[in-house]
Amino acid sequence: MSLQKNLSLIAITLAMLGCQMPAEHIQKTKSPQLTGFASLPANTFSEGPSSGHNIEGKNGFKPPFSSQPVQGFSAAIKNKDGTYTVMPDNGFGTQENSRDFLLRMYTLKVQFLTKNQSQQNIDILKTIQLKDPNRLIPFEITHQNTTERLLTGADFDPESMQQLKDGSYWIGDEFGPYLLHFSADGTLLDPPISLPDPLNPNSVLRSPQNQFNRYPSQYIEPLVQRSAGFEGMALSPDQMFLYPILEKPLLNSKDKQLIIFQFDVQKKQYTPNHYYFALNDKATNIGDFQMFNAKDGLIIERDATQNDINGYKKLIQIHLNAPQQLVTRHELVNLMQINNPHHLYPNQDVNDLGTKHQFMMPFETIEDIIIESPNTITVFNDNNFPFSSGRNPYKADNNEIIQIKLTHALK
Repeated sequence: MSLQKNLSLIAITLAMLGCQMPAEHIQKTKSPQLTGFASLPANTFSEGPSSGHNIEGKNGFKPPFSSQPVQGFSAAIKNKDGTYTVMPDNGFGTQENSRDFLLRMYTLKVQFLTKNQSQQNIDILKTIQLKDPNRLIPFEITHQNTTERLLTGADFDPESMQQLKDGSYWIGDEFGPYLLHFSADGTLLDPPISLPDPLNPNSVLRSPQNQFNRYPSQYIEPLVQRSAGFEGMALSPDQMFLYPILEKPLLNSKDKQLIIFQFDVQKKQYTPNHYYFALNDKATNIGDFQMFNAKDGLIIERDATQNDINGYKKLIQIHLNAPQQLVTRHELVNLMQINNPHHLYPNQDVNDLGTKHQFMMPFETIEDIIIESPNTITVFNDNNFPFSSGRNPYKADNNEIIQIKLTHALK
């Protein structure tokens, strides 16, 4: 057979395959490339009171711990000086077992392992403690009667964060769910802002952990799933709007859809606009949401597996359509299929999963996106210390941070 006929046959075959394969499946055949890797060891601790008194040991770690673990990075932002500010969640997973976990933010200097850089390292440069000395929280907290009123994992479950030009932080909480506004030094600036029900203007949306529901006279039936409040929260490029998104569908939802809300930063109130994100059939929840222009952004979509080569862990590019409508979505990166030509993973263990030519993020809780440029993104893992063991079934996960070069620029 001639070369021309061979080429024609190949072209016809590819065309037929293209017609038969859905768009998301076609895109994932183009693997993005791992260009940077860094890891903060699981046994990293910061000064503070002992913690973990109400949890069981796991993965070789025996609580209580003499100080505060630096773990569970559930939100991250990039600073102008190249450092990252990261925020752990409520600590050990529940309100009941996290009263001794202090809610903090940490500034990290990250040196990535790259093609040209043979060493990786993460230094903790600064710690910011969240607190409520002005007594703005209208319900009882762990350190209720102290002067500083340091906040703990029994008070809030912070999962998403954005910083404004004035230096203040907006944080999305899962227990309320609430929006929380803090100064640059971690002082609460406003009372927690509850979430109005977009389908019932006379009510609010609450989770089973909402503190107001402790009082019978204020009880409202929870429609937000347990620990499924604001998992991700994007900020519009002009900093006029926040877009917090629920981690899972509402309990009364008939469809597998998540609600994206719009919050006016200047007015400090929700707008009537909201949007819907339809989960993939294999996904159970989302991990983060960031925007790169006024209408387009990225969402981490995932299932609840760990240490499973068949796990569903993806970055989805979305476009906001008209309010009250579904967003348009398409797959951008399969986090279980990342090309690793430069072998960017140090200290290989025989039981480590997904660290060779095909790099994987086989974690249950992949929770942070940084859009570094139109071609490069950074992704952080929440290691749920000491419980998660997604990379190695016999070891507690580290806090891994990776950089990925996309197959095409965001636009």
